[in-house]
Amino acid sequence: MRKIIATLSLLTLLLAGCAPASKDDTIIVGLECNYAPFNWTQIESAAPAVKIQGDAAFCDGYDITIAQAIADGLNKTLVVKKIAWEGLEPALNSGEIDMIVAGMTDTTERRESVSFSAPYYASDMVLIVRKDSVYANAKSLADFSGAKVIAQLSTFHDDIVDQIPSVVHMTPLSSFPLLVNSVSSKDADAMVSERPVAISIVATNSDLVIVSFEDGLGFATSFEDTTVSVAVRKTDTELLASINTILAGISDDTRNQWMADALARQPEGN
Repeated sequence: MRKIIATLSLLTLLLAGCAPASKDDTIIVGLECNYAPFNWTQIESAAPAVKIQGDAAFCDGYDITIAQAIADGLNKTLVVKKIAWEGLEPALNSGEIDMIVAGMTDTTERRESVSFSAPYYASDMVLIVRKDSVYANAKSLADFSGAKVIAQLSTFHDDIVDQIPSVVHMTPLSSFPLLVNSVSSKDADAMVSERPVAISIVATNSDLVIVSFEDGLGFATSFEDTTVSVAVRKTDTELLASINTILAGISDDTRNQWMADALARQPEGN
């Protein structure tokens, strides 16, 4: 549930209209492979991981399960390209990839340059702190008054930090591993995360815990903010319709099970 800054959206507009890179029997997905449990990089080739194009490693995670379901529904072979977060929209509109399945939120700004499917997952926002932190037993955002809080660069997560009263809004960082290190090393008191990613992080970082909030005591978010969708080029209307048909055939129970499976198989350290 992340949001790229407007300047990047303007850049992608300039790149729009380029021909797709895929062959007729393949579909190329772009993602970071660094945002567990939605996506991560691993050395092992165990299913359902898919080999990263031009790399010896493999990409796995909830996003890969969704992307594979789409590829299967289209009767195409899935090809995975590992691309930094800020490069995903330019890669899509230049034709380097055919779709983005990367925990990306459908926002007004992004809709200026790409089209989005119906949501394929919904979550809520939490904070991650150290177990020995004075904030470990916090119950509300007000309990974080004066705390040093950090989030990922160019994302919705960073936008909502300022909802915390008297927060010390730290300079955002480019990736979740950097954010985790910032909290573990005590540079920051807390980091913003969506719940499934937070579950994944604390499962592999025993010094960290999740602080979640009851309704009215946590972050104020909209449905748009807390869902993720597939992004395609604006010109790919038939592909978008097909993706929406495939997603409509995946039940909520199946989606939740796929997320639970991703959390269970995530390698240590991701």
